[in-house]
Amino acid sequence: MLLVLMFSVTSTSNAQLFKKLKEKTQKVLESKSESSASNSNQNNASVSNENSGGEKRSSQQPDTGCRVVFSLAEGENFLYDESKILTQNNQLHYSFVIQNKKYEYFLIDNGSRTGPFKEAPIKSMQENEEGNSGSNNDEISVGGDKQDPVALQYSKTIGGKLFLVFNGKNYGPYDHVAKMILSPDKKQFFAAVTIGAQNSMMAKMGMGFCFIVNEGSVKQKAGTGGMSIPMKFSVSDGFKHAMLTVMNQENQKIISVTSAGKEAEADMADMYSGNSSSTFVSDKGDIISVPSQSPTQVLVNGVEAASFKVPIKSMNRLFLTPDISRSVYYEKGTIYRADGTAESLSGALFPRVVTINKETAVYYFKMYTNENGGKDVYLCKKVL
Repeated sequence: MLLVLMFSVTSTSNAQLFKKLKEKTQKVLESKSESSASNSNQNNASVSNENSGGEKRSSQQPDTGCRVVFSLAEGENFLYDESKILTQNNQLHYSFVIQNKKYEYFLIDNGSRTGPFKEAPIKSMQENEEGNSGSNNDEISVGGDKQDPVALQYSKTIGGKLFLVFNGKNYGPYDHVAKMILSPDKKQFFAAVTIGAQNSMMAKMGMGFCFIVNEGSVKQKAGTGGMSIPMKFSVSDGFKHAMLTVMNQENQKIISVTSAGKEAEADMADMYSGNSSSTFVSDKGDIISVPSQSPTQVLVNGVEAASFKVPIKSMNRLFLTPDISRSVYYEKGTIYRADGTAESLSGALFPRVVTINKETAVYYFKMYTNENGGKDVYLCKKVL
């Protein structure tokens, strides 16, 4: 259909052609969305595709524990990639970007609407990337041209030795800084560094004795025995701890170590599975992982702490509770608990499991079509 359209408007300018194609594509997408909405039993694996399950006629009542928090006018839709739901000051906070048929954008922040904007207000949804780009990609490039930009920004040679100069203080000396990650407020850092090796050339390439360091007193060695090659480096969500994964050159084992001294052997298959978030460090300094070869398990420091009936296909839908054995996994409208039980939660949008005031619950949004043709968006809560 698009090809026919392209040949039929060859006499128009490129700008007109682009505009018509854009409008045609939007109509096709809206048509598909409306068609999907008519099938209330359809549930897809992706949460963003479960929009159709969330819409109900105004004659139906919202779930128990739901309250309306904002409304969408007819023709308005979520930009699912630009959503943020988190806890601040022991309360739930949410932000969404909305687009209408005129390609205007609005920001919904805890129920308050601002806009319209000509461009999606993405900057308000994200942390400033300056000096923090290292947290987006945990892989380390050793001996290559692709050096960490944050480490380069704060590195300085003083008296022939390499230091990190951070907030007016010198840290080091080091032979090599493989990766550096700053806290959102730029007051703290974690870095993966090399101090010493078999020879100076190897050390300056980052292959030697690897450590996790920070602006405080942390100096945690990663790997045992001889030299190691740093492979991945990341920090916890609350910037409490860091994790460095290295390959020991002596035995070719891959070891992950945290700044808290926790250690677990990693799997080469997990390293290159394409899901870098399948292993991460918690704010307690524990190593949390979902093995690619046994994805029903959640391991803590290499030991099983939870097990589900279904494989964990997306870490974004795995919600870990303070007690890992009570964690839950959401897929296709069903909540799976680590104790083996399951519960239907069809039509849920943006589900999040959080603990507030020592109460663990799943918070989610649901949409109901109102009498004006728009959609009332409800915030719902279900205690686990």
